[in-house]
Amino acid sequence: MPFLIRFMLRHALAGFTLGVVSAAIAVGFDFAHLRSLAQATSLGWIGLSAFCFLIGLTFGGLQIGFAVMLLPYDDEGKPPRGRPRRVELVPVPIAVRRRG
Repeated sequence: MPFLIRFMLRHALAGFTLGVVSAAIAVGFDFAHLRSLAQATSLGWIGLSAFCFLIGLTFGGLQIGFAVMLLPYDDEGKPPRGRPRRVELVPVPIAVRRRG
């Protein structure tokens, strides 16, 4: 399987898993009364399963987006040359006049 397909599937699965776990925690702690609302109806399991699936799908898409944006390659598919640039913070003195 090509690298980019594996890359996207791996990140989609990681994001989907994180989303389903987050949705399960929200339902478990009865956030916004989701659990009590689902228990009040006979078909509440459909709503909870749709909620978990859609949150997982959203997190999966976000994870793919983050992973693609953080790739160290340029538009032509070539890795950057040399070592990554190191940024140094340098203090800049500022003259301040006293009032009074």
